[in-house]
Amino acid sequence: MALTRRIRRVTGPRKKDDSDWASLLGTLRKLESVSTDEVARLVRKHTSVTPRHALRRLKSEGVLTRAETPRRGLYVVTVNHDSNFVSEPIEAVKALCGAETVFGYGTALFMHGLSRYGMLSECYVLTQSRRNRERVGGMVVRFVRTPVEEEIGVISLRYGRTKVRVTDTERTLIDCIHRPKYAQGWENVLHALERAQGVKGSRIIEYVKEYATPSLVAKVGWIAEQHARKWKVRNTDIESLFPYLPRTPVKFARGEHGVLNRRWMLYAPEGRTNG
Repeated sequence: MALTRRIRRVTGPRKKDDSDWASLLGTLRKLESVSTDEVARLVRKHTSVTPRHALRRLKSEGVLTRAETPRRGLYVVTVNHDSNFVSEPIEAVKALCGAETVFGYGTALFMHGLSRYGMLSECYVLTQSRRNRERVGGMVVRFVRTPVEEEIGVISLRYGRTKVRVTDTERTLIDCIHRPKYAQGWENVLHALERAQGVKGSRIIEYVKEYATPSLVAKVGWIAEQHARKWKVRNTDIESLFPYLPRTPVKFARGEHGVLNRRWMLYAPEGRTNG
């Protein structure tokens, strides 16, 4: 009897350790890439070993391989791949920058299916502070300082095998009108405006007031009026923008003269967008 109890004490923890390790591997297999911090979090959640020990074992067993990227701290889950190439850069950016990362501008246009282009070599992430661009795999991550709080118009969206935080359609359109250079240019922005479905006009009006940028209000207001029927924009919502307009006319885009629209204090382009 004593010998049996002794055997149980020896073999019991081993079975528990194996089960814990299998649970960790099962979680990792759901990912394409993972950061050092995320590995540590998962190790603490699923096992009783130290993160350093687990990371060393995961690398020695070929579960994790350091990603082909200049930044340290990112690993490819090699049980899903046959190389250290980052095949899902959006997931990798989220892994490195954190679960609260918010994607916007041209990247958000792509995720919402509104871009005329496929996945490009640049990824746009919102930030409240100045940050230098970084490279993750073959993608350059640009951190764009936002003129409004990051949380305005942010939703959770499934992308591939993970959920990401991204600006909603309305805020994405406003951001891209504001800074078309982060959305692959005006032609792509105008393409998105024509393609967008289910846009809530009242939300567009609500958001743009937060930017406190008169030239942006003029552009968004004129566009909202052009799309009033499709976006179900009420006249009272349109008129609520007038106090926010610039005092002198502004151009719709750099180098484009357009025709003066005094209602919006804007040199509006002709034939560029329709209701």
